[in-house]
Amino acid sequence: MKTKRKRLADRIIEYLVNNREDGKKRITEEMISRYFRVSRTPVREVLKYLEQEGLIQTRRGKGITFKEFSEEEIREIYDVRAVLEEFAIGEAVKNITQDDLKRLRSYVRMYNKAREKKDRTKGEEADHLFHNALIEISGNRYLSSLIKRIRLFSTVFKVGIDREVSRYKSKVDINPYSHTKIVKALATGNPEVAAEMIRNHIFWARDYAIKSIRRKEVMKRRE
Repeated sequence: MKTKRKRLADRIIEYLVNNREDGKKRITEEMISRYFRVSRTPVREVLKYLEQEGLIQTRRGKGITFKEFSEEEIREIYDVRAVLEEFAIGEAVKNITQDDLKRLRSYVRMYNKAREKKDRTKGEEADHLFHNALIEISGNRYLSSLIKRIRLFSTVFKVGIDREVSRYKSKVDINPYSHTKIVKALATGNPEVAAEMIRNHIFWARDYAIKSIRRKEVMKRRE
């Protein structure tokens, strides 16, 4: 995908994510085209690409929605992400500086502040900045695009988790393997300790996502 088209794809995904809360709002190709002030041709091409990638679905009468992932697909996505980020953090330990640790801690503060305010958007932004920084510090130029694509899938399927079962109901990070602990593990200089922490961090998120989806299904059956 060409750079300009790729940027539009990223912006469309962000638009869909930001409009996820209003289930009554039917998002269409025409609506996206008007919002970004571009013709419908590039929008149609991007939507076709996103559908082929398994990220969105276009249903008659329902407009554009994100794909609903099965538990097996969620497990596979997180398993691949864990492998990639374990490698990344192992490399990051070799390169990390005090300035890098300071930057990571600033993202931790940003994330925790967002949690305190129950601000999902800012929390997810801080989370992305934190994990992207780990990839950057690793020094491997190919990891970024690989992990970005995998994390995009996890962003998409989390859209399907209702606000009522979201971990952002809590003012604090409920993941026992928090960003704070990841930074502390990095500061030890031990790649095995750091790799174990990031692996546990990702697997906990995987299990929480699956439990949340199961809970949402139970809630639907009770309605």
